[in-house]
Amino acid sequence: MSDWYAQPFVAKFVTGLSVAGLLTACANFPDVQQNTQRFKENFSGNHVVLAECVIAKLQSDGRSFLRPLQFRNRQFPDIHASEIHAYDTRYLRNAIATYTPSNPDAILIYGDPVTEVQSADQRDKNDQSAYAFALLLQQTDDRTVQASLRGNAFFGQIAWKMLQGCAASTANP
Repeated sequence: MSDWYAQPFVAKFVTGLSVAGLLTACANFPDVQQNTQRFKENFSGNHVVLAECVIAKLQSDGRSFLRPLQFRNRQFPDIHASEIHAYDTRYLRNAIATYTPSNPDAILIYGDPVTEVQSADQRDKNDQSAYAFALLLQQTDDRTVQASLRGNAFFGQIAWKMLQGCAASTANP
């Protein structure tokens, strides 16, 4: 008879639970889902206008699960692109617990994030921390923006729907 059958039920249960917990934990690390591309599509409009619209919608959304996210709007004039990053403050290094949105006693500072203007070379170097999603809006011609979103499926889908709403509202003012 094998050793597996000789083990008591509790030992088998704990072993199975440990393996399942380890697999679940590894699958939910931010780095695992971070680079997964979720959406890619062309929209009419200007990348700057669309990025500002999406940021405004994300900032004004009052749902509690969006509360831990902080947003950055980066523009890259040399490649005619904007990129929105949603950082999950629970995974940011050097975040002080007193000021994180997940703390119910925190002092929340709402406002439009300042647009950061950077070069394309800085784009690859400046984002080493975990993010919930990254939405890249790149101008392909005078009227067309190619949008691609990578990151968490749940938060990414919310941002993508907001982008679709912004594109529809700027196309039909």
